[in-house]
Amino acid sequence: MFKKLIISIALVSTPAWAAKPPFTGVDHSGRYQCTGMDSHIGAFEGVVDMKLNAEQSTGEHGAYGFTLTLLDNSRYDGFAAANSSSLAIYFAHTDPSLKDYGVGIANFASTPDGKTSFTKYYYGPEYEGGGHGFETCIKS
Repeated sequence: MFKKLIISIALVSTPAWAAKPPFTGVDHSGRYQCTGMDSHIGAFEGVVDMKLNAEQSTGEHGAYGFTLTLLDNSRYDGFAAANSSSLAIYFAHTDPSLKDYGVGIANFASTPDGKTSFTKYYYGPEYEGGGHGFETCIKS
């Protein structure tokens, strides 16, 4: 009897924040064709693949796996957190000896022909003494 009472109290007193609301935001998953300008390498092109992690997404907040592959097959893996039309990104080159990693901030918008796109500013604190860049990516 006492054990049932304790269990009942525990269930009734479970805080509301413990129940995760479902994801209601826009799912930005997909493949994006990107062009950019980096303070070290200059102009570049690549492909971003983003996939929603539904288990970690809640309300209008989305969690994503993130991979950027450049034309020379250099790859940067990372993750991103979205809130409405804003995206925060962490990325790192697959070769850790390069110390080529950083953070970025992006905003989603629509192109004139209705495609989803994002523009990103990023900062890498260690690669070749530090650097930054800009990137525009359009969902294919």
